Amino acid sequence: MSQDVHVPVLVVGGGMSGLASALFLRQQGIDCLVVERNSGVSQMLRSTHVSPRTMELFRSLGIEQGVLDVAEKFVLGKHWADRDLPPHHLPRAILSARALADIVRGDVVVMAEGENDFHDIGPSEAVWCGQDKVEPVMSAEALRRGAEIRFSTELDSFVQDEKGVTARVRDLASGRTQTVRAQYMIAADGAHSPLRKQLGIGREGHGALGHVLNILFTADLDSILDGRRFMILYLQNREAPGMLFKVDDTRWIYGIFGDPRVLDASKITDEQCLELLRAATGLPGLEAHIQEAKGWWIGHGIADAYRSRRVFLVGDSAHVLPPTGGFGANCGVQDAGNLAWKLAAVLNGWADEELLDSYEAERRPVGRATIDQAWMRHVRWSNPEDATERDEREQTIVTTAYRYTSPVIVGEAFDEPLGHDLVMDGRPGTRVPHAWLTAEDGEQVSPIDLTGESFLLFTGGRAHDFSRQSVTAAARLGVPLRHHPLTADGRLRDPRDEFCKASRIGPHGALLVRPDGFVAWRSEDGEGTDVFEDVLRTVTARARRTTHPLPRQRQESAPVESAVITREKYFTTVNIFRTTPDRQDELVQVLLKGMPLLDQQPGFVATSVHRGHDGKEVVVYVQWKSRQAFEAMRARPDAQGHFAEVGRLVTSVDAIPCWVAFTHERS
Repeated sequence: MSQDVHVPVLVVGGGMSGLASALFLRQQGIDCLVVERNSGVSQMLRSTHVSPRTMELFRSLGIEQGVLDVAEKFVLGKHWADRDLPPHHLPRAILSARALADIVRGDVVVMAEGENDFHDIGPSEAVWCGQDKVEPVMSAEALRRGAEIRFSTELDSFVQDEKGVTARVRDLASGRTQTVRAQYMIAADGAHSPLRKQLGIGREGHGALGHVLNILFTADLDSILDGRRFMILYLQNREAPGMLFKVDDTRWIYGIFGDPRVLDASKITDEQCLELLRAATGLPGLEAHIQEAKGWWIGHGIADAYRSRRVFLVGDSAHVLPPTGGFGANCGVQDAGNLAWKLAAVLNGWADEELLDSYEAERRPVGRATIDQAWMRHVRWSNPEDATERDEREQTIVTTAYRYTSPVIVGEAFDEPLGHDLVMDGRPGTRVPHAWLTAEDGEQVSPIDLTGESFLLFTGGRAHDFSRQSVTAAARLGVPLRHHPLTADGRLRDPRDEFCKASRIGPHGALLVRPDGFVAWRSEDGEGTDVFEDVLRTVTARARRTTHPLPRQRQESAPVESAVITREKYFTTVNIFRTTPDRQDELVQVLLKGMPLLDQQPGFVATSVHRGHDGKEVVVYVQWKSRQAFEAMRARPDAQGHFAEVGRLVTSVDAIPCWVAFTHERS
């Protein structure tokens, strides 16, 4: 047995959900270990549709362009019959026919076409990209960010206690085992999820809806189709009914519905696969090269719980759904985005453990609604003649305009997670509205581009007093907060008030956005800004803590209930170092190297370092028992040398000094 490993988070499963978990954790600076029993990333495509919301999350991680580089782009509008589309472009068309020749003749049923123009509501567009191409982009970035990924490694066993999880993992190549001690574990181990079963978590839903044999092959179908393209084609052939879709320039997949005892991937030969393709397409002379055949079950179900103490379910381990709609892998990535920042907040000490309960409170209702939407589409698309009316919601509502209700969102609860109308208007519990803002250098920036690493606070052009109060409140609580006053001369401007109008905030208003891009609180025109610290406590699940801000009128008066309450005031500096993306890592290392200087200084209390968005800023909070202690530190010769080293890496510095009052309850 190898030496024990200690890591904050162990991720079991290295598919899209597991890799997304690692990416979002590393975005927050949290170390993690990913173990995956397969020898590498996915080779057979199990997911091809990457939704606009997932692309937004990839954008925040810096991998949107990497995915675009290997993806097929969608063409909006009714273009499936066009024969001159550019390379690597697909119409958003879902068709049904008896054979490929019907496509050329136009004898088809169009089940969906030309939907989901996303330009007005987000900075990113959906793409058609197989899991086998997306996962390498994700894993490369996770490794670059410092995640550890071990393929050919499986989880043997685990136990939980009050402080963490002790797991035993096995290297499948050597047989060697190793003990991993983690504070939390993420179960991203797929639809059959041994972890979910070991935790005793059941699953409810319609269950298995049918078996599919996926055949990955190459063939010259483009010439047969005479340039016509589609996203998915349902072939209603009695001998081999299924769905055909194009993967890339050369590869196709045909998913055949049928009895797994007959369509057994472990026994079926390439010749049998070819005969099935010929029958399905109506082309008895079709020449094709079979690359792989793999069976899987279409299912519908959701886990009874998303959490068991220190283990969290994400992706298919939490929910299984039909592929219709392309919701599955996207839902898993969104699970990870919701969970990772909360784990980071608890691990870094600026949120209470109760924050983690909001993961299930927010994501399970969305998961339930999403699997139901996929099931409705599955029933309709599998039988185009079925005229039964079902409560289907528009695609973008399902993938992007879903809504959260939980105790850590300050606002009215939603009746259901998916609305009937496409609305993202800044209401707490919805994704932050999109509108193009203008940066100092003239660059167009979406609010979504700023999400990922910290809370964001957008304030109207006249909310000057609130601006300083908000920074002070966040510094006192240690909550990472980026403040963006939308003033005419600010670093970020809203020249036509498009964002403020979209968010419904006035000149004195404010919008608080979580790291996952969802609105946590809104003040439409200044109401509630005087209790912003209470808002921060609520959204970080610290509302019940015994440490509370002193009312302003009492800050310099005698303490109330002095027998049980004591008060301390710390001198706090909020230092905003501006740099360039290529120097941010070095700047962080230099700042961390200077921490021993603080430890040696009498009167030093605490400090924290936070990376800014786009690699352009580093924010450092430092607390002192007195201003004199701070001044003494600045006067030290060794500190001067450290300041000079920092100075060569920054373009400008803002230092905001303030006094912060704390109350403490004695036990």
